[in-house]
Amino acid sequence: MSLLNIAPQRLMKGDTVGVIAPASPPVPEKLDRAVRFLKELGLEVKVGRSAAERHGYLAGSDEERLGDLHDMFEDRSVKAVICACGGYGTARIAGKIDYRLIKSRPKIFWGYSDITFLHTAIRQNTGLITFHGPMLSSDIGKDDVHPLTRRSFQQLF
Repeated sequence: MSLLNIAPQRLMKGDTVGVIAPASPPVPEKLDRAVRFLKELGLEVKVGRSAAERHGYLAGSDEERLGDLHDMFEDRSVKAVICACGGYGTARIAGKIDYRLIKSRPKIFWGYSDITFLHTAIRQNTGLITFHGPMLSSDIGKDDVHPLTRRSFQQLF
């Protein structure tokens, strides 16, 4: 089966981005710093409910993390879905993702590490072009973020 490439729309200042944690929970202080960074870029930020949860080594149960992913794609005010951090866990939800929802509401999807599993699953099931880029909690939320890492977010605009 051949899929067409689906390109998400660029972000504009004032747009809302959704932050989710589909794997490990982010370090709260680092996530707070990263959210401030996104706001400095001129974005509004909506953080998924499970990002603050802990379920063993995961940010909430599989159902909660999957729910956040679906909620962000469902929400028409959210223009991009940015992952807070990686870590084990994304493969546990990939088989339950509503790919028709993602295909019908294409948005920027951003992250790396274990999130690569979701990049692959989303691409194979929808044709959506996704973005492999710095994580909020583990990269942008650090005390000493390299300027190039910060600038990489400009490609979203």
